[in-house]
Amino acid sequence: MGKAVIMVVRLVTLVCLVGSLILLLTSNQYSDNERLFYTDDQLLTKFNDFRVYVYMLVCIGVGFGYNLFQTLLSLSIGVSLLDLFGDMIITNILISGAAATYNFTLELNRTTDLEPNCFFNKIFVSAGLSLLATLFTLMA
Repeated sequence: MGKAVIMVVRLVTLVCLVGSLILLLTSNQYSDNERLFYTDDQLLTKFNDFRVYVYMLVCIGVGFGYNLFQTLLSLSIGVSLLDLFGDMIITNILISGAAATYNFTLELNRTTDLEPNCFFNKIFVSAGLSLLATLFTLMA
């Protein structure tokens, strides 16, 4: 593959990871349950209330750091280090975070009273973008 194609694939991967990160960080929703007994801050469900979403945040951060490192290294010296094994390790990290997030969100959606159109949809799209970034990392 040409260097220009690899650079485009790496940049698309970075864009997917940034989009996934933004969606994950902005996902929150208020629960209408027991509004008389709790304050608004106690009723706000955020991504960091669940460890699985924090794990996905870490996976996205590792994937972003690796792809940024490879992109900058390719631009500066024209050589990509850790090409095959590094990409395989990062794709395993990204796919584990996305799969765990997707499965947990699906189960959480079934068992809670939160409306499925805001919080869960952002998390599902964030996991999908992380999976897309995984595919582009495999292509690079």
